[in-house]
Amino acid sequence: MKILVTGANGYLGQGIVKKLYEAGHNVIATSLNINNITSDVEKIPVDLFSVDDPYNYFGKPDVVLHLALRDGFIHDSKAHVVDLPKHYEFLNKMVESGVSKVAVMGSMHEIGFYEGSIDSQTPCFPETPYGISKNALTWIIHRISKKQRNPTIHTGLRCFGVSPIGCAYMLRLSR
Repeated sequence: MKILVTGANGYLGQGIVKKLYEAGHNVIATSLNINNITSDVEKIPVDLFSVDDPYNYFGKPDVVLHLALRDGFIHDSKAHVVDLPKHYEFLNKMVESGVSKVAVMGSMHEIGFYEGSIDSQTPCFPETPYGISKNALTWIIHRISKKQRNPTIHTGLRCFGVSPIGCAYMLRLSR
């Protein structure tokens, strides 16, 4: 399976790319900077938002795992909200071009400040631009894929804790 991983140079992306490659997938890793990505995969340094036809540009991937978010660890960065329409356009182009599966990675920040155990039914009340954007991207891909004649399979993934290996394991379970 050919998997495009955006934000592949990020903290989680590096471990996820490695685990997907080790699982035998054809991985295309992209990010603005590709210095920390394992050398065993195809690496494409690019600004996702500058590509007119990302589906063909990245070799017609079967799956898009969208991790990219500028200023990831700066939770109050206005870039998260400013870039949201660009993420929408990128994901929309991929779905309209025919990618079969899209997964958007979230985090515990969509939940907001919450006490107690959480699960997939816990409501989201994000309190930072980062959490708001991650939550919005999950809804965006749901909306985009639903309007297609042959809907793209979409998944909103939420990663708890910050272990790249744990996130890669979660991806394997969500197939």
